[in-house]
Amino acid sequence: MAINTINGAYTPPIRGGYPERAGASNVASLPGKPVNEVDQVQLTPGSQSLRQLETERQEPPVDETKVAALRKAIADGGYRVDSGRLAAKMSDFEAKLFP
Repeated sequence: MAINTINGAYTPPIRGGYPERAGASNVASLPGKPVNEVDQVQLTPGSQSLRQLETERQEPPVDETKVAALRKAIADGGYRVDSGRLAAKMSDFEAKLFP
């Protein structure tokens, strides 16, 4: 696949001749002509789940007291990561994305 470095458009490779010109098979690309076919997009279940999570909460709730305590612990060097709890949370999150 050749990619035009100027605008990123796809240009099919030329094999033993010239590229196809706009003709009867390419009327959908001509201005002022009706579109014969419509492309359809199918979202994967994972992307649908992600979209649902995005639309459920636009603004996550923020516990300012907890944020301040975490910032202080990080600045003081006293914050420790519980790797087991972190792994469980990541696993739960992924299970929600990909049921």
